[in-house]
Amino acid sequence: GMKRRKQIFFLLSWNDYRIFQGISRFAREAGWRMDTRHFFTNQIPLDGAFDGMIAMGHRDPAVNAYVCDRAATVPTVILGTDSPGLDAPMVVPDNRQIARAAADHLYALFHKRTGWFACDASPSGDERKRAFRERLEELKLPFMDLSGSTPREQLHAVQSRLKSHRMPLGVMCRDDHDAVVLIERCIEAQIKVPDEVAVIGVGDLEALCAISPVPLTSVSPDMEQLGYQAARVLDRRMRGLPVPPVTVVPPGPLVRRVSTGCLAITHPALRRAVHMIDARYPEALTMEQIAEAAGVSLRQLFLLFRREMRGSPHRYLLDVRLEHAQKLVLANERRVTEIAAACGFCTTRTLTRAFHQQVGMAPVKWGKKMREAASDAYSSR
Repeated sequence: GMKRRKQIFFLLSWNDYRIFQGISRFAREAGWRMDTRHFFTNQIPLDGAFDGMIAMGHRDPAVNAYVCDRAATVPTVILGTDSPGLDAPMVVPDNRQIARAAADHLYALFHKRTGWFACDASPSGDERKRAFRERLEELKLPFMDLSGSTPREQLHAVQSRLKSHRMPLGVMCRDDHDAVVLIERCIEAQIKVPDEVAVIGVGDLEALCAISPVPLTSVSPDMEQLGYQAARVLDRRMRGLPVPPVTVVPPGPLVRRVSTGCLAITHPALRRAVHMIDARYPEALTMEQIAEAAGVSLRQLFLLFRREMRGSPHRYLLDVRLEHAQKLVLANERRVTEIAAACGFCTTRTLTRAFHQQVGMAPVKWGKKMREAASDAYSSR
């Protein structure tokens, strides 16, 4: 006769549709039956019988008690950093890589003053905070904790830091919710985001990033993959196969939006130089022209770039040209000769050489490789 299909129950405390999609993708492959009503209604099936369970730590102790009770007889996998209080295999986001991506992004924007913001404490938040702090130390950047326990304290923490150093702050928030709170605090106090405070969230929840008063830059923990891997580990457990105590899922990309939309540079002459390069990179610019537009001597221009932007004006000009060229190569709508001309490279050879130095291969080859990688990632979803 037909093999009985396994009945699975999952109980999330963070109702993220992408986790649901990841679990259902595995369920389809494995031929599971799933009780999903809880995802939509939060009603727990008290009498339900099932063969396996995926659960998250919950803010409601009654829910955690229910999970611990069921886990005594049902193979269980814990999804996320917050455990409901039982010893079971865990599938967790890579909080360390998430935090490092945020720190690296602020560093790449030339921030010199960096901090952390969260509305309250949580295990995943603590992991992110610790890893963010470690990465900042490696980058020789300061760590400031801007989390106050009340809105007034939070605002005061940001304002006092801003007033004491006429310099932009770059802030990583525990998640997108906290990031929106921080942005709203700033707007109430007429602090400009991203010019004075740059903000990075975690979660990359489209709806939240869009509803934020300033569209939010966010690191995407690969939620779909988290759901999928939790289901995969559960499947092995139900079949009596060994599983690791913790499975770490690497994050998706950092998605840059307006909340980190500008470089953290304050010197007026440097800003003029950068603005000119950003606007006129397709032209054959000389360093003399850039210095003149900035209103400083050539020597001063070089000193400013080295001090504030860790490099030379040549380097920045090349980076801007390359960034635009990479976008055009990825779009794959123009020939390499046209791309070179459009991005300020005098010849195709200069463009190809710049590509080789940056990514180790020629433009066409790189574009093909990136497009293949993107379509692979998509089809494996």
